Amino acid sequence: MDCPRSNSSTCSSGATVNLTCSEPLRLVGGASRCAGTVEVKHRGEWRRVDEHYGFWYQEATVGVCRDLDCGSAVYGQKRGGFPEGPVWMVSPDCVKESSVRGCVYSSSSSSSGVEVKCSELLNRPIISVSVSDGASELQPQGVRVQLGSKFRVKCSVEPQYPGGSFRLLSPAAPPAQNRTLPAVNHSAHFLFSDADHAHKGNYTCVYLLQVFNHNFSSQSHTLQLSVGESDSDLIIRVVVILLLKLLYILPMSYYYCKVRARGGARERLQLRVRLVQM
Repeated sequence: MDCPRSNSSTCSSGATVNLTCSEPLRLVGGASRCAGTVEVKHRGEWRRVDEHYGFWYQEATVGVCRDLDCGSAVYGQKRGGFPEGPVWMVSPDCVKESSVRGCVYSSSSSSSGVEVKCSELLNRPIISVSVSDGASELQPQGVRVQLGSKFRVKCSVEPQYPGGSFRLLSPAAPPAQNRTLPAVNHSAHFLFSDADHAHKGNYTCVYLLQVFNHNFSSQSHTLQLSVGESDSDLIIRVVVILLLKLLYILPMSYYYCKVRARGGARERLQLRVRLVQM
């Protein structure tokens, strides 16, 4: 689900499938994977990106950051000074609406290139759930908490910058009421009580921070939370119901056998009527 593009495959139920994310676009020479010179892989060859008209739209920078899953665009510009060599020529107008590789229209030789910086300077936060007075069970897509229990959603991030805050996006309140808490020791705890079906849904942590007078954000994976009775409670309930039915049926069956042994037709008829009415 985290692959914007991948080599797809199918597998039988219960089998394992391995995926390798493949994105024919990269930024090289920068401080991180989200900053540097734009290169694209086209016709099996990695080359620097250039364009003919001497300008590069901010919207095209947004497209590059989007394709790389690197957040929002900080800046993008064309510059010279590169070694003369083969480049892929792209249309900035096309990049605004499509992928960079999809906008390559020719091959050329140039000493120019495009530099881009995106906002993904922050580590991705981690989201987790714990229960203080009830049961919880891990599930393939998330976690299930018991009805009526108190649970806590923890948002945390690996130490990188001081300060910041966490916003929890959850189905338990309208978007305008989603909570925001300051980061204390690089984490925040969101408390919920009396879990009910209104709390089920997708939960996401957003880490917010101001660095170099710019506002940055980073979003966690989505955690799916469900609310219900635990498997052990359901099993106990089913066993109790079966025992009660058994305790009711056994005496009737015993009485029926005794009546039959005595050969009482009238009593057998009355008992059959009572059994049918059950």
